[in-house]
Amino acid sequence: MSVSVRPITVAETRPLRSQVLRPGQPPENLVYPGDDTLESWHVGAFVDSALVGIASIYREVHPDLSAPQAWRLRGMAVDPGMQRRGLGRALVLACIAHVKAQSGRQLWCNGRTSAADFYRSLGFELVGEEFPTESGPHYVMRLAL
Repeated sequence: MSVSVRPITVAETRPLRSQVLRPGQPPENLVYPGDDTLESWHVGAFVDSALVGIASIYREVHPDLSAPQAWRLRGMAVDPGMQRRGLGRALVLACIAHVKAQSGRQLWCNGRTSAADFYRSLGFELVGEEFPTESGPHYVMRLAL
């Protein structure tokens, strides 16, 4: 299996966002605030030439976390048939490297409760209590850089 991780366009993220994160939802729900800003960065994991994983990051401070130079990880998804093969880890590590290259000091996300152990394995810490969303329970998670 030949794996590569490289920047992609926001348009390339939307099929996996639809399939994995927001199945059955209207196309406008696949567009996140900040998707098209100059500082936003979208990255894809490819197996051979097939896009099988995505992540997006945005320069955004969480309102309850007092961290300047913070970035938000959002829209993290790996094709269900390709999960548990290290692709998600490769995507997050690429995002961390990008944030560090931009002098970022923190990466945070609203991560699904079911993914909490995955994020912890990468050094993220849970902040606060679990909270509900339309796609299931989540935690705020952060990683100091």
